[in-house]
Amino acid sequence: MNYEESSEAIRKKLAALSDTNAEDWHLCLKARFGMALVFEAIRDKLGAGEVITTPYTCITAINPILVAGLTPVYHDIDASILSTGKPDDHYCKGKTKAIVMQHTLGIIGDKSSIRKYADKHKLILVEDAAHCVTRFARDKENNILADISVHSFGVEKVLTGTKFGGAVWINPELKTKSPALYDAIIKKFNELKSPDRHMAFRVRTYRLNNAIIQRLHGNFRRNFRSFTIKAGILEPPIYPFEQDGQQDEPQTTNKYINERILEQLKILKSNYIRRNANVELYHSKLKSKHFSKVTKLQEPLLAFPILFETPEKANEAYDMLTSQGYFIRRWYSPLLYPGPNSLSIYRYNPKKAPIAEDISRRVLCLPTDLPVIETSKIISFLTDQKSPVEKPVDNSKKK
Repeated sequence: MNYEESSEAIRKKLAALSDTNAEDWHLCLKARFGMALVFEAIRDKLGAGEVITTPYTCITAINPILVAGLTPVYHDIDASILSTGKPDDHYCKGKTKAIVMQHTLGIIGDKSSIRKYADKHKLILVEDAAHCVTRFARDKENNILADISVHSFGVEKVLTGTKFGGAVWINPELKTKSPALYDAIIKKFNELKSPDRHMAFRVRTYRLNNAIIQRLHGNFRRNFRSFTIKAGILEPPIYPFEQDGQQDEPQTTNKYINERILEQLKILKSNYIRRNANVELYHSKLKSKHFSKVTKLQEPLLAFPILFETPEKANEAYDMLTSQGYFIRRWYSPLLYPGPNSLSIYRYNPKKAPIAEDISRRVLCLPTDLPVIETSKIISFLTDQKSPVEKPVDNSKKK
């Protein structure tokens, strides 16, 4: 297949997996690029203003708002879903243009209240589904809630065999709701250019370069990695300049990336089956007397979040598990991960999000893509150790 054929094959596969239509899917090199195009179109057609979002996220989910000339307004999270619940009305001012509905770690649950909030205040509802490719928040009639939904094939996402690529689904109802905005978004995606030869080289050699770097040790690893980034050899998950509110110009995919995406989409169902089995195992074996589990929802999560009584206990558990060779995520510690160089650039005030600030210091995210036998070992390491496990924490008073 050539590029056009493989792109169409991806759109058809995404549609089949999500019960949507292929023509409503649009590809990009990185999900953040797709988000930037969406927010730029919102600014162009609806005017400059604010976007309600959350600090419990990656910095690359906020940069698209900033580069579009919009202003992020941070709402604290609901501790049970690690994302924004229904915001208070005072968050929505006359200049508010959109609200982001993020599915942290793939936790979707019932988010119909956000759709109602968006309708009440005439906001564009942008769904951040980066952690749950092809899965959407839906109402009781199975209708998709979002106006625009952003999905990712990138590093450390659900598809472990892909490192690049994103897809944006545009609700066809937006064409009637806001035709100028709909046309502007479509136009921006149609005008995307393919990666230049330098980017194409970094994409193709990413696995090899990263494997070499991972075999190095200590300061030499860090210094060599920094050198490869500055020399234009390695395309990192997050560039240093992205911690200053910037990002590259958006690009689309190429044939090589498309082939990797198609390979992984073919096994997405089995991928989700494995993740769901591990989530159920964590639920059943990590007793509440040991942990305060963040969610009771049994969904095929990207990672399974648990809370510890103190940051120190979370650090102990992290050190213990990583010493056994397990890849344990600290999403999102710090907030706006991996942390901005300046809070003022991001207009973030930690005092406005006490729940997110607290949880980010005490959370560990356990892998869900391992064989069940390995998941059982992780559970044993946690439950057999007295030091890292503590009584559950009641977050209800902080809501």
